[in-house]
Amino acid sequence: MKPQIQISKIISESKATLRKRNQITLPAEVIDLLGVREGDTLLISLEEGCATLRPVRHSYAGIAKGVYGDAGNYVARERAAWE
Repeated sequence: MKPQIQISKIISESKATLRKRNQITLPAEVIDLLGVREGDTLLISLEEGCATLRPVRHSYAGIAKGVYGDAGNYVARERAAWE
């Protein structure tokens, strides 16, 4: 089996300067393209001398927690209805 090769296209290229305290200000174009804002978390991946920056998307898991009351009782009622 051949190894998979990931091919990507460069959408934008910008420069940023590393400042005191290891801070980087991202250009407005990069902020817009990533769809991030102040306080968002960014993930940095390093691979063979290349850094990739991407936003960490928050999960919606648990958003409806408690809507049906106790999950165990809800599941039991649903299973009983099937029989």
